[in-house]
Amino acid sequence: MRSLRRLTNLSASSSLTTPTSFYKSCSWNNTNAGGVTLLSSSRLMTTTSSPPPSPKGFYELRRYKIPPAKRAEYIKLCEESSQLRKKLTQNGFCGFYVPEVGSELNTVTHVYHYEDYDHRDKVRSDMRKNEEWQNFLRKSLGMVEEQTSEVYIEAAVATKSAGLHVNSFKEKASKDEDSNASSSIFEIRTYTLQLGYNPIPKMQNLYAEGLPSKIASDTEKLSELVWIGYADVGDLNKFVEIWKYPSYQSHIKVREAARTADAWRETIGKIAPMVTHFNTTLCSAAPFSPVK
Repeated sequence: MRSLRRLTNLSASSSLTTPTSFYKSCSWNNTNAGGVTLLSSSRLMTTTSSPPPSPKGFYELRRYKIPPAKRAEYIKLCEESSQLRKKLTQNGFCGFYVPEVGSELNTVTHVYHYEDYDHRDKVRSDMRKNEEWQNFLRKSLGMVEEQTSEVYIEAAVATKSAGLHVNSFKEKASKDEDSNASSSIFEIRTYTLQLGYNPIPKMQNLYAEGLPSKIASDTEKLSELVWIGYADVGDLNKFVEIWKYPSYQSHIKVREAARTADAWRETIGKIAPMVTHFNTTLCSAAPFSPVK
């Protein structure tokens, strides 16, 4: 019984190499002396039920702070090297987003996917050995005032509740489906949760309960959920969503519609006490961003 209680204290930031990825995406409850039940999405399952899909690999969000006077030049250099970036990252380059409203306007966000840390090491090693890439760095790094890197695991329970399969973000980027598409508006929503082992698993389950109703409230189909993840390395207890809209105004319409979804309103009511900080930033995708 004591070991079962310890399961509730599994950290959402535990190592990717441990066999606990299933537990990281679920919350456990000792319901009685006779057994344990698992809360997944909006229903209870016994431990004999099929587990939700496990996250495959991880996403790295790299943010670069660029002086406003240098931002256009920096993005141009990144565009010139975009095909090389895709090649060297083995199609792990997913997105490049530039903030337009909210947050720091001179901080750009790169998103990458890796199968594991060995894969990341291989990619980074290939970059160091590539003279063309090193030439790009020599030109661009002088424009960078600050850079940060955070690793995120896809929130598989929430992803599934939205009707998406695991790593659909990476797969869409690899197919380059949007190569000729006009750029849309992307919203990056970041929740910082209370410290502790349970907030991230609880957030996933609560989110999965209400997300279908939020999506259903968008009767004009103006929004598209791109990805949901939680921090594994960096500032922990962070939960991030990326949404796509055809315009800034459509983002407002979707938010207004979501307020009419009773299940979503109930979910927000349960989530709010867990959140210590919340930020939403509207971004444009760079012309060379794989998902735009």
